Amino acid sequence: MATIRPTGSACGAVVEDVDLTHDLSDDLTRQLTGALYDHRCLVIKNQTLTKDAYYRFAGEWGELIRHVLDYLRMPGFPEMMAIGNTETKDRDPGVRNGAVAWHTDGSYIEDPTTITMLHAVRAPRRGGETMVADMVAAYEALDPALRSEVDEMTALHYYGRAEVGPDENPVIPIKTEAQATTNDVCEKPLVLTHPVSGRRALYAVAQSPFQINGMTEIETQHFLARLKTHATSADFVYDHRYEVGDILIFDTLSTMHRAKGNIEAASTPEADNARLLWRLSAKGLPKVHRHLAA
Repeated sequence: MATIRPTGSACGAVVEDVDLTHDLSDDLTRQLTGALYDHRCLVIKNQTLTKDAYYRFAGEWGELIRHVLDYLRMPGFPEMMAIGNTETKDRDPGVRNGAVAWHTDGSYIEDPTTITMLHAVRAPRRGGETMVADMVAAYEALDPALRSEVDEMTALHYYGRAEVGPDENPVIPIKTEAQATTNDVCEKPLVLTHPVSGRRALYAVAQSPFQINGMTEIETQHFLARLKTHATSADFVYDHRYEVGDILIFDTLSTMHRAKGNIEAASTPEADNARLLWRLSAKGLPKVHRHLAA
């Protein structure tokens, strides 16, 4: 079995002594999913996976998703995205740094994303971190009166419609009509109950929500900003600096995340600032927990 220890930060756990090229037993998957739902994110260290092996591992966590931004999909692996700064598409700073804003993957999709993982193929010597906010802890720390209020709220979501903060960038841009019309506006609660752990969490209070039902546009912006400021305070955020071989996994039903800051384009894949993360997301339950959906 894997060795798992807390990061010592606001959330997250580090996983060692496991080789995902061949160890995909149900017992290991249960150990990892249990740790994820306890800690909100995992960092699995020292992995060297082919794309096929990475697909197999990610497929244990749910049904793999193709991102709405089809120009970011990896040729031959349409559910995978290359998040980096070395390819032609990364010369556009709006694409390269479009994740420098708090968000919840798939919050704008009716059937929400439940898991995202990022495998560090290249890691810069400085910068390139991912920040993860624990939305369970943030929810539980709310004033009881405010918690009761948000328990009953729902919001309308669409890709990139929420206001961004002064230290954030606009989201990676939609470039075609087909991308813009792939997903309609959907309605989500501001608080979700996790289908496996049963824990309640603030859900997707940034990037995609643009209208809280029963509020005006201005009231919505102020209320979401209040929740976002609370949820992304240092008390609830883990800041992950990548090493080559890391796989960062976060439970998207219980977290928000963002790139910490802007990074420059790298001159070559071997440059000191080169960054490449293989990104996969899934929906639904991990295979070992699908009996809960029956």
